[in-house]
Amino acid sequence: MKGSTGFGFNALATVVLAGLAYAAPGAQAPSAPSAVSWPQWGGANRNFIVDGAGLADAWPESGPPVVWSRPLGTGHSAILVDDGRLYTMYRAGNGRARQGPWEAEESVIALDAATGQTVWEHTYPSRREDFSFGAGPHSTPLIVGDRLFTIGTNQQLFAFDKRSGKILWSHDLIEAFGSPELLIRPVVKVGYACSPIAYADTIICSVGGPGQSVMAFRQQDGAVIWKSGDFLTSGAAPVLIEFDGEPHLVFLAGGTVTALDPRDGRVLWSHPHDPGNDLNCATPIWGHDNILFVSSAYKAGSRAIQLKKQGPATVTEELWFTNRVRFMFLNAVRVGDFVYGTTGDFGPAFLTALNVKTGESAWQHRGFSRASLLQAGDKTIIMDEDGDLALARLTPQGATVLAEAKIFDTTTWTAPTLVGTTLYARDREKIVALNLGAPGAQSVPGAQRASGAQGVATATAALAAPPAPRAPGAPGLAGSWRLDTAASTIDPAAGLAGLIGAGAPPMLFITQPKNGTVVVESPINEGHARIYRPGSKTETPAGQGGTISMTARAAEGTLTGEGTSVNASGAIATVKEAYSVSADGKVLTVDVTASSPDVKRSTLKYVRMASVGGCEAWPTPCKR
Repeated sequence: MKGSTGFGFNALATVVLAGLAYAAPGAQAPSAPSAVSWPQWGGANRNFIVDGAGLADAWPESGPPVVWSRPLGTGHSAILVDDGRLYTMYRAGNGRARQGPWEAEESVIALDAATGQTVWEHTYPSRREDFSFGAGPHSTPLIVGDRLFTIGTNQQLFAFDKRSGKILWSHDLIEAFGSPELLIRPVVKVGYACSPIAYADTIICSVGGPGQSVMAFRQQDGAVIWKSGDFLTSGAAPVLIEFDGEPHLVFLAGGTVTALDPRDGRVLWSHPHDPGNDLNCATPIWGHDNILFVSSAYKAGSRAIQLKKQGPATVTEELWFTNRVRFMFLNAVRVGDFVYGTTGDFGPAFLTALNVKTGESAWQHRGFSRASLLQAGDKTIIMDEDGDLALARLTPQGATVLAEAKIFDTTTWTAPTLVGTTLYARDREKIVALNLGAPGAQSVPGAQRASGAQGVATATAALAAPPAPRAPGAPGLAGSWRLDTAASTIDPAAGLAGLIGAGAPPMLFITQPKNGTVVVESPINEGHARIYRPGSKTETPAGQGGTISMTARAAEGTLTGEGTSVNASGAIATVKEAYSVSADGKVLTVDVTASSPDVKRSTLKYVRMASVGGCEAWPTPCKR
């Protein structure tokens, strides 16, 4: 039986639990994830690594034993496991057709882990977005203590009592905070996908909009603790890492990889990683060597970023970049110095091992379509999008496939979950529990431990200490800015190269981290984020096959970059860009001079905006 309620802060769901009405117990303090649970995206440490004790080395010819199987529905939310129950989200509809039909509602559901039977379910209205590549919901829930947090396709944030399904509090992020309805740059706008993360007594997620790319909410009552950032957002799940004894909350955002202090939201550092369309989908991967690996399809490719200390600030150094390896949206894993995953966007895919220190591929293995990987001890569980499940050993020397089985008949984009020796998986029609244990192994999660260093396990009491207070200062460049066309003088030949093909972007999103760099983004599909490092030379892509190199200098409220741009045909122009903000912080002026050989000038005036407006008016509009 489904509970269905209107959306409100104190709305109560009608829930049936074992045939009886159930009252939620009193609120409890958040607790650390159990060693035998899967409480969030990627498991206890958000890295899809567990110890894998008791797994078989091979499966029967018919595949691993099925513990249970039941219909579910469409959607890509992963499956959480806690205290004998499973939690996920789905939408009723046709999982086999690109045009549906799909219901205009979605559900949060709790199942009995042993039988798959429904324990409770909450259904609420949910507008259909562009589901031509798969219907939402796409976000994975989060369990902290007795609370379950979920975010739906249309940015409906719920906090439930995980035992009863009672709604403790809720927010509509669009109505309450003016969040953009969808991602700004993609042609296909599928709905919200970011999976929330916990830190101390907050949950944190991407939101979007001026000054609130990311927001932190108090777990107990949903109160806003902080909001921060003017960068474009994406659907990738954030990770919490520790660097030099400090917590860094890392978002692979719309056109950048950006870290915030989870205690107060201040932006610590930012580095371009721009696919041109906000479709950064894969989770960043962090290592003990302070190397952060990120990968995307489209224009972004893969890169390794080394974090370093420079005085009190953290700076980024790009170790390498390659566009030959592109992990589109299904997760990869890092084991030792190698990242294993399936590369390929719209063409053929293959499994590869990438050296995280050099960017070199050790080998390629064909036989899998794009796949999600889960590392269990020395074995890798591979679930590919065609519904094929495999058990393998992946090493720098190659891939050894131990067992394979056909599990699903529809597209399988949901990452699997392993607790004990039981694998929980779903496609767009059903959810299954499979026994991957060796003969005599206990399938109930007993001695399993999470492995790896990234994720909520790093949010220790020591790291939760408050940061130093912010120092007051003059207005900075950071913000969300809208072009005042009437006040601007625009020469198409003197534009902000890379951010737009010619002329002036209608909006600018500027990030000015604690480390002094400045990153500028625009809402233009196929645009590329620009980075300025005062005192240093930077080079970023500009248009199809072009580059722009800049050496920058900065003072309070100003930034000047000088250098050269080279277009795809090799034509070179000398460029100077000067950013300055008015004393009241309300107007941004960008003076651009380009010489090639004639001198062209533009004076661009931008005003701070309170909203990015409706999606129908964006440069890449939504389809309604």
